[in-house]
Amino acid sequence: MTPPSRVLTLDTTVTAADGAALATDVTVADDGRRHPVVLVRTPYGRASARAAHDAIGLARLGFAVVTQDVRGRWDSAGQFTPFRSERDDGARTVAWCANQPWSAGAVAMIGASYNGFTQWLALADRPAGLRVVAPAVAGPRIRSVAYEGGALQLGVFSSWTLGLGALGNNLDDDIRQAAIEALDTWPASLPRAEKTLAEISPEWQRWVRPAGSGGQPVAAGEDPWAEFDATPALDGAGTDVAGYHLAGWHDLFCENTIAGYSLLAGRDGRAAHRQRLVVGPWSHLSMLRRTTGQLDFGVAAMGDLNGLYEEQVGFLSAGLAGREVPHGVRVYVMGSNRWLDLEAWPPPAHETAFHLAADGRLERPVPQESGTDRYRHDPADPVPTNGGRTLHPVLPEAGPRDQRDVERRDDVLVYTGDVLGQDLTVLGEVRAHVVFESTAPVADVAVKLVDVHSDGTAMSVVDSVRRVEAPYGQASGEGTEVEVTVGSTAMTFRAGHRIRVEIASSNYPRFDLCPAGDQTVHRGGRAASRIVLPTYAGTPS
Repeated sequence: MTPPSRVLTLDTTVTAADGAALATDVTVADDGRRHPVVLVRTPYGRASARAAHDAIGLARLGFAVVTQDVRGRWDSAGQFTPFRSERDDGARTVAWCANQPWSAGAVAMIGASYNGFTQWLALADRPAGLRVVAPAVAGPRIRSVAYEGGALQLGVFSSWTLGLGALGNNLDDDIRQAAIEALDTWPASLPRAEKTLAEISPEWQRWVRPAGSGGQPVAAGEDPWAEFDATPALDGAGTDVAGYHLAGWHDLFCENTIAGYSLLAGRDGRAAHRQRLVVGPWSHLSMLRRTTGQLDFGVAAMGDLNGLYEEQVGFLSAGLAGREVPHGVRVYVMGSNRWLDLEAWPPPAHETAFHLAADGRLERPVPQESGTDRYRHDPADPVPTNGGRTLHPVLPEAGPRDQRDVERRDDVLVYTGDVLGQDLTVLGEVRAHVVFESTAPVADVAVKLVDVHSDGTAMSVVDSVRRVEAPYGQASGEGTEVEVTVGSTAMTFRAGHRIRVEIASSNYPRFDLCPAGDQTVHRGGRAASRIVLPTYAGTPS
């Protein structure tokens, strides 16, 4: 038996366009051969990236593993401004990897969250050596880090920025200490943390200035997020670059990850054979685990027992070699707790509407009797975030959670359907149409889809928000229909369960707050406020 080659870790640098030295490690077998390259670019320290991706194990499998601190983090020179330099620095690093003596010339980028966003920005420059991307919980639209439905994702954007400051490298110690103290009392610390946030991320104020219903700045002609959107450069025409897209139904970047898969597959699906989408029942911090929030999704959800690790490595090998890659879509159907293989996402489905009705009922036919339900939104006492697609440093954790305490509030409207006589499986994007009016100039319509178990437990499935401005805020007596993209899911509502919808005007600290206002939801008759579920005709098993 031939003894395995030694594995070396080499310390080096990549020179950016402006001369900044980017600290880079190479982990590779000392066998004199050329190897396909796996690249991870991270703001969290290249040592942690080597450990997270088992660089030595990948090197023994024949890869050269390159880990790099992004500009201004850890041992890399320059100023760190989130996302600012990742496109050019990433593309230059890919080119550097492809031309080293230990490199076979083909490069794959891997990594999750910010490490995944670095892949999308580098790919936007289409560097010649880049053959594979494997972005987990990350997509091409960096704006989604900050905004959803026009509302600022205050929770994740503030806590992530403070977390970077608490890690501390390349920052003054007083900034680091201020970040730690702000995290320790978050979110109560937010009103006084603005200076610290701006010191950690110089563009903080420009990014979070008051935004309109599209999450865009008020100032005409200025969009500080446009340069961080890889979508225009990739244009939906498909690509030869193979992509392995890993997402979680309860992850805050779920929609963006799915959008990335669709973008690289192409508008007509011409490149779908080079793309793989896997979506499990996970949140951002519970990826590949069996439990998320308050639910146990079973052994089948575990990454080390369902073959996902092996599939990802096989995808990298095949993609780097130019061979056919595993493609198609694999989703975990919650409720039935089974994996389902599909040709594409979303699969064919019927649109099934459930209408808001009197006395808190949710009905299939449009109620003939029209009416209104009212509540008072008070930003001094907002509806608290209770699970969902969050990434907060405090409890409650992300994912599905019992909503009954939230539903007892006077500022939350609750509509519940009849007991289901048979299973109902929802696959695709859930949308709500709410006929709404407010006395405030700006208001949020927050919609939550809930699975009510036979014992009364009310587990959240998916939720989102839509921020609306005048003329929505001008009381008209009739209201204006607001469409809310509630989100994508794969969920079986079991026989004996009930479907529920919650409507409110706050979800804090997940989203920032709108002014106080008296809110009115119109239902029945011509209003026909409803939630539309894409119901699947096939079987999740």
